[in-house]
Amino acid sequence: MFNSHSLLVVLLRDSPFGHAMREIPWLFPTFEIAHFIGMTLLFGIVGLIDLRMLGFARGLPVEPLHRLLPLAIGGFLLNVVTGVGFVASDPLAYLMVATFLVKLVLMGLAGVNATLFYLLLPAHVRHLEAGASAPRSARVFAAVSLLLWIAVIWTGRFIAFTGKSTL
Repeated sequence: MFNSHSLLVVLLRDSPFGHAMREIPWLFPTFEIAHFIGMTLLFGIVGLIDLRMLGFARGLPVEPLHRLLPLAIGGFLLNVVTGVGFVASDPLAYLMVATFLVKLVLMGLAGVNATLFYLLLPAHVRHLEAGASAPRSARVFAAVSLLLWIAVIWTGRFIAFTGKSTL
């Protein structure tokens, strides 16, 4: 599928980003810290909303939780930038690891799930008052979201242990 001459591998490896990730000793660990912060923002906020939809902390109204979504999106974007940095440091090592490819698929599915949640469910679901139960469809989307994001984190951690020794 990918080899050392694949266009994507060459473009990432030879980019200024790839050179910086390999040549600046403190950059990779700094990106790891930033990746963790992004993941915490994303999963912390999305997880909180999902848990509320599932009936936990029913005393909280949903609308104020949705106001935190820009922070979750910021965390996701931070993870995209740092994730591209990781891949640019040694693209072939990442692109040849099945768990990395599975992680990308899971992230895509989580994005589709979130998009469908907002497109298919009535707006009142995002405005549930304290004490109100979410409809069954919202609970299904929330459960799928939690499972997908946990799987993304799980596969992300496995990348370092299932790939080449350079990871």
